[in-house]
Amino acid sequence: MKNILVTGVGGRSVGSGIVHALHRSASAAKGQWNVIGADADPFSWGLYITPQSLLLPLASAPTYLSAVLQAVEKYDIHAIVPGTEIETETLIAHRAELPVPLIANDATLIPLMMDKRASEIKIKELGLACIPSYTLARSAQSAREFGFPLIAKPSVGTGGSRGLALIFNQEELDAYLEKADPATRPMIQPYLGTPDEEYTVGVLSHSDGQLIDTIIMRRKLMGLSLLQSRESNGKRAAISTGYSQGFFVKDEAVQSYCENLARMLGSRGPLNIQLRRHGDTLYVMEIHARFSGTTPMRADVGFNEPDLLLRDALFGERFGRLPMQTDVAVIRAFEHVVVPISQMRTP
Repeated sequence: MKNILVTGVGGRSVGSGIVHALHRSASAAKGQWNVIGADADPFSWGLYITPQSLLLPLASAPTYLSAVLQAVEKYDIHAIVPGTEIETETLIAHRAELPVPLIANDATLIPLMMDKRASEIKIKELGLACIPSYTLARSAQSAREFGFPLIAKPSVGTGGSRGLALIFNQEELDAYLEKADPATRPMIQPYLGTPDEEYTVGVLSHSDGQLIDTIIMRRKLMGLSLLQSRESNGKRAAISTGYSQGFFVKDEAVQSYCENLARMLGSRGPLNIQLRRHGDTLYVMEIHARFSGTTPMRADVGFNEPDLLLRDALFGERFGRLPMQTDVAVIRAFEHVVVPISQMRTP
């Protein structure tokens, strides 16, 4: 049995989805994985559904790395799977200091995840279609060139869909400009495509870069996955939260596009691409070189990324195209656990 440390296991986190995937894997059923949950907050779901768990400092704390190293020794950890963006970034930066495999992508891709402008620049360098973006100072130009609606969002310093907004007229644009935090370097973009043509795509590669397979979710923007939906002049526009749900589908154009992008980026491990189809063109919205919030749903249809990458790292197993389910809908809900107060983790 291998002891696997999964960090950031709060109830709506990527880490909690990783725990879900590993607990439901065939490897776990065979007794291969003993999952150890870790989080900075004692009120974290994953701490109470794993056989062992521990509290870690915040990833921004100077003691974070030493605490992880102590946990590796104390729990005889065989591999680490980070469950938040900041922990992924922090642990990748110290990968050489870790005595066990870190299940994460290459350090060169992290800026694309942490800075949306860096992602845009990279897409342009690769010669791919890119949604144009404008600084706040050039917001009037964006309105003149594309009209409304527009999308406004921070480029750094936030996660998920925090700060994302639909802008339908000049008054709303002015209001956004007034309250926007300059430290997050907000950007304005035209609203392209329709809510029915938004995709979350996972491209999985071995640690040496060899492609394993791709899974495509056509998002259904409703319920937990819908942040805002409005209609003006007969046109409906919607923006999504970080909680995807929808349909796992086959789409050769999307698959080919995303696998080609993964190869050009040199992806090694989990890679998530959010994109929209506008006419006959695919436009990348975001690139995340980490596990996805859809990880547990992917696992349930046969695309279990944490399990596969652990088997690659620890046993040298190789994989080709996966026998996953497609043409199925996945509908999301929250999950809870009841814990006696006396058994809650304390710092």
